[in-house]
Amino acid sequence: MSRLHPSPRRQSACVWLGCAIAVIVSVAGCGTTRWSDSKRTATEQLLISDAVERAVMQIDMRPLAGQAVFLDTTMLDDVQDGKYLTSALRHQILASGCRLAANRDTAAVVVEARAGAIGTDRNELLLGIPATSVQVAGNGTSIPEMAIFKRTDQRGVAEVNLFAYERASGRPLWQSGIARINSNTRDRWMFGTGPFQDGNIYDRVEFAGERIRSPWKRKEQGDDAGTAVASAQTDLRNAKTFATLTPPDGPDPDRPLVADDRPADLPAVR
Repeated sequence: MSRLHPSPRRQSACVWLGCAIAVIVSVAGCGTTRWSDSKRTATEQLLISDAVERAVMQIDMRPLAGQAVFLDTTMLDDVQDGKYLTSALRHQILASGCRLAANRDTAAVVVEARAGAIGTDRNELLLGIPATSVQVAGNGTSIPEMAIFKRTDQRGVAEVNLFAYERASGRPLWQSGIARINSNTRDRWMFGTGPFQDGNIYDRVEFAGERIRSPWKRKEQGDDAGTAVASAQTDLRNAKTFATLTPPDGPDPDRPLVADDRPADLPAVR
């Protein structure tokens, strides 16, 4: 019985095919991208900044308009995100028609700030079977999560309180009351599909990058009051020009110093 041998042509074809595969493998490659995570998630930082900004916008500081104000932030030294709150308060002081004093000695009015709370918390709800570890015949195994409905809510809270007094006499002038705002983000999963995301830090409800209507969208308590106050003042989140720069040769009567939309009965910034 004779043995079958491949023909020289077939052997040559196999050699060339092997060489082609070797060349393809040698030139093919894969790239890697370096990933890193910050200590605090972007979601947490957005929740905090949104709550701080909207809480500060609730505070009507226009009764102090026209005064040289020094902002005392001693009580915010140990507060997380206290520097961001301080900057937002300075912004609101300027937007309310006041002047920022460089130091306490040059101020007519001292405004002291304190924060009752700046932080986040969250809660989760699961309808279904959570992920579970079990022992079977002495061997460990895990059962994956099987959720009919799952919800994760996270909120950022900012509570701010201010009061003002005359620097020279210490006489009380004004207090803001408590400004408290909750900023929320919500993730939803239904029958393993999700997350559907919405909340104060999003301008739309999204799933896979597409805008959808959310059955869970609702107004937050206290938002209407904050919006009503802010509507009469400057929205700290939008671009705005408050005043033109004074020319070196003196003010130009054709160019108003104040370019904002504060009520006319308030004194101008000088």
